[in-house]
Amino acid sequence: MMLGLLLARAGVEVTVLEKHRDFLRDFRGDTVHPSTMELIDELGLMEKFRQIPQGRIDTLALRQDLQIGSLTELDLKYPYIAIAPQWDFLNMLAAEAARYPAFRLRMQWDATGLIREGDRIAGVRVRDPDGNARELRCELAVAADGRHSVIRDAAQVPVHNFGAPFDVLWFRLPKAAPRANELYFRVVPYRWVVGFDRRTYVQMAYIIPKGAYDQIVAAGIERFREGLAEAIPELADRVDALGSFEDIKFLEVQVNRARRWHLPGLLLIGDAAHAMSPMGGVGVNYAIQDAVAAANILTPALLRVQRDGGHIPERLLSAVQKRRELPTRFIQAVQRVAQNRLIEPALRGDVSGVPKVARFMQRFGPLRRLFLRILSVGIRQEHIEPLQS
Repeated sequence: MMLGLLLARAGVEVTVLEKHRDFLRDFRGDTVHPSTMELIDELGLMEKFRQIPQGRIDTLALRQDLQIGSLTELDLKYPYIAIAPQWDFLNMLAAEAARYPAFRLRMQWDATGLIREGDRIAGVRVRDPDGNARELRCELAVAADGRHSVIRDAAQVPVHNFGAPFDVLWFRLPKAAPRANELYFRVVPYRWVVGFDRRTYVQMAYIIPKGAYDQIVAAGIERFREGLAEAIPELADRVDALGSFEDIKFLEVQVNRARRWHLPGLLLIGDAAHAMSPMGGVGVNYAIQDAVAAANILTPALLRVQRDGGHIPERLLSAVQKRRELPTRFIQAVQRVAQNRLIEPALRGDVSGVPKVARFMQRFGPLRRLFLRILSVGIRQEHIEPLQS
């Protein structure tokens, strides 16, 4: 959506396909980092973004009682992380994009495959809202369809899977009070639980060892509710809202990266190019950074092709990958270290490493601030280039 907005804003004819009828789904990426808010500001949308009901986090912690530091220590325009429902964020971007004649949004259009002409990708095969198979031809297809990307699979792009020692159980609980702003982050032996406010309910992420789901289900919903109440006693009076495992979604955690993010006529961005661990809530923000980098690099060539014909040079698609691959590699390495040194031991019952890391960070200011900056901004922050007159 961000890439479509930026391209249409510059005059590039663009169509965004969304396979659902609306954006009201249970997204996992509600954390909007300072880097993304700066981009929203550069688009002149900050006042609209502020109208989205949202929570704020300015302190990062490895546990509720073990703070690492505060983003207010950094020289950031927006020194906090916003917890904003992704459906509201998408609706805001879609409404802004609709202002531009070059933008088209096709809801309930499901991309099913690719159109090839020789060694080039010449468009996508889609299923329209009536279930009819259709073809949409284009100069450049961008796969932004997530970690289970249909387009990436159709292109047969190889992916390097790094693995993860955990999966996530995803569910909602009632709020304590309508106006309460609830945030939970608890690490106890055998459990790592996070909860954040979504206006009308509390969204919970319960981290479990990889491969343990069947065992947890076999133990029964009552035992699961007890474990949740033990980890976060404040929720003990609400765990009965989980009637069965039908109320809980199982999310398989993947950390992977496509070896190549492009083919002639095709570009991968976001989770289609690099699935992130949920550690740090960086996934959506890196996807948006990808989109901005792609728009900055490709817009002049796309306008030229739109005017004069021809094709987008693949070296420009390669330039997008070169621009974004280093930040992606770096943050994935940080996530994998955190997974292996903190989460995996905690799920085995050893939480001793959590306070050690927190106290080490608290003690060394420069290292703490570097860590906070890496999580909130990354190592290569993108900015929207001004429109050319």
